Amino acid sequence: MKIGVVCGPLAMKDNLPGLCQWLAENGFDAVDMRSVDGAEKATIEGAGLSVGTFSAPSVGRTLDADEGARQAAVESLKGELREAAALGLRTLFACLVPPDRQAPRARTFEIWKTVWPEIVALCESLGICIAMEPWPGPAPAYPTIGCTPEMWRAMFEVCPSAALGLCFDPSHLARLGIDYVRALREFGHRVHHVHGKDTAISAEDLYLQGRLTPTFGAPKFRCSEGWWRYCIPGDGVVDWRAIVVELTALGKTDLCVSIELEDGCYMGDPAANQASLLAAKRHLESVLR
Repeated sequence: MKIGVVCGPLAMKDNLPGLCQWLAENGFDAVDMRSVDGAEKATIEGAGLSVGTFSAPSVGRTLDADEGARQAAVESLKGELREAAALGLRTLFACLVPPDRQAPRARTFEIWKTVWPEIVALCESLGICIAMEPWPGPAPAYPTIGCTPEMWRAMFEVCPSAALGLCFDPSHLARLGIDYVRALREFGHRVHHVHGKDTAISAEDLYLQGRLTPTFGAPKFRCSEGWWRYCIPGDGVVDWRAIVVELTALGKTDLCVSIELEDGCYMGDPAANQASLLAAKRHLESVLR
């Protein structure tokens, strides 16, 4: 499997040529694109790297409660998908969080059912697969659809096309208390991409606050609710070897595992970014290769 990076959270992201050069020099294979952009793709490939996924800005707006805004977003997304296909891009990263961050998931799902079957059909015709991100979204509503097995079952029943699938990120499942290995056994054939991110659990904070956010003050780390925090692979509770075993059993040996740096111990400083990416890569290599 390839090892890549999600450049969005990185302090180095604003110097994409420099980031790509550093990644290539240090043995990384791929970069997840931030948009449908031919120049960005050329920069990545010019450094000898491949593209992991691409993002499209219209994805979230397709879930707008306003019908006019929703249909405009659908047409915009269709254009972005056709442009992506023309560039040879093949995997759409889709975080299905609605513009209204307080919207109930059941209501957003009803909206999704009215617009996404035609988007999935277009992707299938263009040779593009969709990798849904399982981030649940912000507290207290956790509004993202497509982030739990309950929702995956319902969504795949509506859209059985193999073009609709998952960006498997065990860090989200671990913090939600979902058995990520069981999830792979049920939905592994739907995995189109993997995010290399882990979750650390603080027993002390879990005792003090339970699964609530802290009552007094803010969590000590970014990308955290106190009792849990995102971290680099190898520093948390995720068993990456078990994940590789399941994916290998499914024949998913050509996937890209993109390290997503949302570890509050390393964010915000280019030197810390580099150190954490190398540490994450070493851990992933120990189970991937």
